This record gives sequence, C-alpha cells and structure tokens, in this order.
Amino acid sequence: MEDREYEFLLRVRAMLAEAGFEESAPGEEGVHLIRHARGVLIGWLPVQITWSEQVVPRDTDHPADHEALRHAFMLAMSAALQTAGFVVDPRDDQGLLVVDPEQTSAP
Repeated sequence: MEDREYEFLLRVRAMLAEAGFEESAPGEEGVHLIRHARGVLIGWLPVQITWSEQVVPRDTDHPADHEALRHAFMLAMSAALQTAGFVVDPRDDQGLLVVDPEQTSAP
C-alpha cells in the first residue's frame, strides 16, 4: 500500500473512531475497513443482539441481520463521514466506499 493510500485509510479510521464507530478485528462481527482501488470500503458484519419480543416479532430469527437495522447503521455512518468532509459512495450490500479524492481527480 502506498503512503498516500495508507494515510487516507488512517484518516478514515480516525474519523470513525472519533464518531464512535470502532473497527473490529478481522473475522469478528462489527465494522471492517478494506482497502479499495478508489479509497476505503467500509463493511459491517452485524453483532448478535438479543431483543425482547416486544421489540422484535418472534418470526425474526436474527434481528441484527434485519435490513432496516443495517440500513440505519449505514445511514448513520455515511452521515458521520460526510459531515467530516469525506465523499461516500453507497455500495448496496457491500457497504460504503469512502472515495479518496486523489483517486477521482483527473490527471
């Protein structure tokens, strides 16, 4: 990884930590940062959550996998990144791509 790419990754990681999004260790549940050709891809592997039946209906097997929860989490993370001045490109189920401006500028 080039120095510039590594510095961009560190900036994204620091901003997420400041906003309360803690990066998880590889293979664990939680937030993951992955190097991408255009910046940093942020993925989320939901943490298992135990909910009362009053909050989640019985027919919901894994509430942390619920699409609405994933969507809300990604919206919150995207808002935090954009507020900090980063350009965010949502990638459907893959997560969020935080674009390195140096990768998008014309030569």
